[in-house]
Amino acid sequence: MNRPVFLTLAALVTASSQVCAEQAQGVLADFYDNAEYELDMSVTGYFDAPASRQVDQDDAAYLGRFTLKSQASLLDNIRMGFDAYATYSTQDDEYRGIVRFPGQRTRQPRYADFNTLWLRYDADDYELLMGKDYIENGFAELYSPVDRFGLTNVSNPTLPYKMGVWQAGIDYFIGDDTLSFKWVPVHEKILLPTDNSRWFGLSDDPQFTFLAQNTALEEKYYPVRVENMGYLLKYKGTRAGYDFYGLAHHGPSLYPSLLNTADPNLFIKQEPLAFSTAAGVLKVIDQWKLYAEAIYQQTYDGKDADFIRYSAGLSYQFDALAEAIGFAETKLSVQWSGDETLASADANKVGYSSRKARLFRNTVLVKTEFKQNDEWSYYALGVRNAETDYSLSAGIKYKPNDNLFFNLEGVSFNGPEDTQFGRWGNNDFLRLRTIYKF
Repeated sequence: MNRPVFLTLAALVTASSQVCAEQAQGVLADFYDNAEYELDMSVTGYFDAPASRQVDQDDAAYLGRFTLKSQASLLDNIRMGFDAYATYSTQDDEYRGIVRFPGQRTRQPRYADFNTLWLRYDADDYELLMGKDYIENGFAELYSPVDRFGLTNVSNPTLPYKMGVWQAGIDYFIGDDTLSFKWVPVHEKILLPTDNSRWFGLSDDPQFTFLAQNTALEEKYYPVRVENMGYLLKYKGTRAGYDFYGLAHHGPSLYPSLLNTADPNLFIKQEPLAFSTAAGVLKVIDQWKLYAEAIYQQTYDGKDADFIRYSAGLSYQFDALAEAIGFAETKLSVQWSGDETLASADANKVGYSSRKARLFRNTVLVKTEFKQNDEWSYYALGVRNAETDYSLSAGIKYKPNDNLFFNLEGVSFNGPEDTQFGRWGNNDFLRLRTIYKF
């Protein structure tokens, strides 16, 4: 190579390196400028010891959680973002390890992990996403049976945290409407309490509360194959003052069934493959908000029942009452959640269908909220299942500014020990929680 060509190439490489370095510095500066931090701390005091002596006997539990989220522009139309956390809990074995990678066969959340980690391409009429992000659905204010395609950490069911799932997807914008498709290649199971937790319950599984003590379960995980992946198609829009959506999904169900084996005391716990379709509608009329939604699941190969889950509810803002008592807002929300089996599972394959693992099967939820001013607010919530179990809670929230709030709440659980709330009959608690954003 002659000297002029060499010098020219060297100059181009040097210039390119400088440009890349400047771009990298710009991206890092963008991440820094857009960073949001949150510190979430809580102390929970229990009034009773747990019924089982094999679980954590502490009468107080502490949890601290630090969250960092940010995003930056890599190119004109490409953005990268993340939502990461680090946490510590005094609950025995609630967290373990660092970072859950796709396909890891574990039900435990990590001490540190990414809730989201994504790349996004923005165009005029569509948006592409690849990576780890949230999937959320539904209109219901208190509980949505349609919001079942994402991932949640319920290792402490009274402190749930949403988590993202690995996916690729597109949102196509049609005026004010959106047509979206999401592909989820790896099935990840909901994160549950461990058998060291007082939230595990008295059976051998936290999702099936009625199992005998000598029952053994073996978890079934799906290999990564085309037929085992999740595919979610959704259309949402607005017409004449109504918000609505419709969706269809193929993939593993949220709800597990217990499959028979040659051993009558051993069952395979599996989230069966199923086809689901759902729809919902919401209408706001002055102080009223009304909504209804339903989801139908048809399970393949008879490995679970076919069923429909639905909810209908309303909320009302009592402006006159708020003015009379000198409050800024008063609100009442009432919701009914139902569940109907349309076709039974194949009894030759299935020992127990998912029915008992489907929460809020026939449930009424009532919540009252009072906002005194920008600083003080109060709430009371009652949840009653048809199986005669129920939960009552109430709380006070103090918010001295937009970045800081304190929440004091108490919760009581009641009912037979093989029901959703009755299994936690010894877990009544008082909790002080503080969240600081900076």
